[in-house]
Amino acid sequence: MRIIMVSGGEYGKRVVNTVAEHGFASSMVAVFEYPDETPEFLDDPSSLVPESVSDADLTVAAGLRGDLNLVAAEIAAKSGAESLIIESHTPTQLPDGLKNEIKSMFRGRIAFPVPFCSLEPSGDRYIDEFAERLGRPLLEIRSGARIGSVRVKRSAPCGSTFYIADELSGSAPEDAEILAGEKLHNYPCLASMDTDPGFGDTHLHIAGYLTREAVKRATGIPGAHGVVDPEVCQGYECGFLCRDVCPLVRLSHDTVTMGEHAVIDPFSCGACGRCVKECPYGAIELIEGQDYRS
Repeated sequence: MRIIMVSGGEYGKRVVNTVAEHGFASSMVAVFEYPDETPEFLDDPSSLVPESVSDADLTVAAGLRGDLNLVAAEIAAKSGAESLIIESHTPTQLPDGLKNEIKSMFRGRIAFPVPFCSLEPSGDRYIDEFAERLGRPLLEIRSGARIGSVRVKRSAPCGSTFYIADELSGSAPEDAEILAGEKLHNYPCLASMDTDPGFGDTHLHIAGYLTREAVKRATGIPGAHGVVDPEVCQGYECGFLCRDVCPLVRLSHDTVTMGEHAVIDPFSCGACGRCVKECPYGAIELIEGQDYRS
């Protein structure tokens, strides 16, 4: 697979470095970097497209603001790429109107992960090959009383998962989820703390939920999470309002599912508490997690 990277700012540099250092160095045929001071609105985005663009299969854009994303789409089209990934980690970085412009310019498969660490395989050959290594964090943890080893099976594209994995070694498994959240902030995560109306939470919080989920699944300890009382839940009466307010469900994750009553995945739940506050029947409470290790 041949990859072109189009980046901007500190976040873009992080992604380029992670892509190069963790499995795709030989696949990168070009890197185009744009400075932070590039205006958000461009009279002629085409003027910033390089004259010479190598042939590629996938173009990945990270850390770009405003019309620079149109430049990335033009680069992708000029390269002959079949697939394009354009991330956003702030609510205003990639509005719907801009996405529609990008779709009109690039006829191949496009992924718009929000934030980048939510990227998963989607059925596209090149996006999936990238997302097998970089995207939604996935860990393998070996532990007893203490964590002995942490293997990163898939890292967030910014590289934070590798940093967190190193910090988890030697800690108690029951403390790992909270420690992972702290270390994500220390890295630091550069995602926005502004609430995104698309899912009712911040990009930074979503990144934290996904990071902690990877740790919880790897340790078998879900930590704090919502639990539905099936005797009290009247989901079909309220339209499963808990699903409507869950930021991870709004990002197409199966954190809350519907059956005879609502069911919350204890490992996916970020313990944000929105469902507890919004449930009209008081059927949901936050509890500390049971240790599911065998």
